[in-house]
Amino acid sequence: MNKIGYQILATIIVYCVFPYISMANTSNDSIYYNLVGKADTAIANNDWSGAETLLLSALQCQPTNQSNVLLISNLAIIRYQQGKDSLALATINHAHSIAPNSVTILSNRAKILKAMHRIDDAYNDYQRIIELDSTLIEPWYYHGLIALSNGDIHTAQNDFSHLEQLAPNDALTLEAMAMLHFNTHQYEQAIPYYTKLINQSPAADFYIMRITCYLILKRLSDASADINDALKLYPLEGELYLLRSWLNRQYYQHKEADADAQKAIELGISPERIASIPN
Repeated sequence: MNKIGYQILATIIVYCVFPYISMANTSNDSIYYNLVGKADTAIANNDWSGAETLLLSALQCQPTNQSNVLLISNLAIIRYQQGKDSLALATINHAHSIAPNSVTILSNRAKILKAMHRIDDAYNDYQRIIELDSTLIEPWYYHGLIALSNGDIHTAQNDFSHLEQLAPNDALTLEAMAMLHFNTHQYEQAIPYYTKLINQSPAADFYIMRITCYLILKRLSDASADINDALKLYPLEGELYLLRSWLNRQYYQHKEADADAQKAIELGISPERIASIPN
């Protein structure tokens, strides 16, 4: 066959084979995105084991896909949800090595590190996120919360001040400011934040914290009203009976206080907590 003949044959092969290559790629893409979609459904249904299997299949289907770094990050969280903390951390570290400036990956790693009680490492990740994107709410909240728990009041105040500027009415901001004032013994200043939180979502914890503030400040009628309202919503919350026992002691109603203390114990409050109630 002459040179021209070889060229014609090569051209024929390209045009005949290319459609099949294109169809194969299209089919592969379809399989990949189908697996990812099924994984999303499994995650929505809290089917963590199923989601893990599906994401691993997607990663094997297209190991060079540029979207894989996000799948690897999601895989880490899925493993974290299954209690596979060490494997989850290794997975998220792999994702971080691919995209070291991804705030999503850093946020996921910080969550895993906190679960593993590696608080200082989580703190460093939140610090890095803040440096990369100072408009995000959660990093300021958790960075400040860790600082507060470490006794670094100055950093906590700075972080929570940024939160108030970013989102003054966000629940995380209100909770941060309430905790800051409570932990620095500024109970009067904490109360308005707990009030806003209760108005947004009347969670038992918010009632408990506001009642505690009222009792410390000897605002007994306010504490009594809050306890009555909270018990209507959470009749099996032991902390509320503990607080009512405290309140009754302030009124020298010892029989009622003892009954509430016993009820609190029945609902899971330790006797040591009961013994710590101020007289």
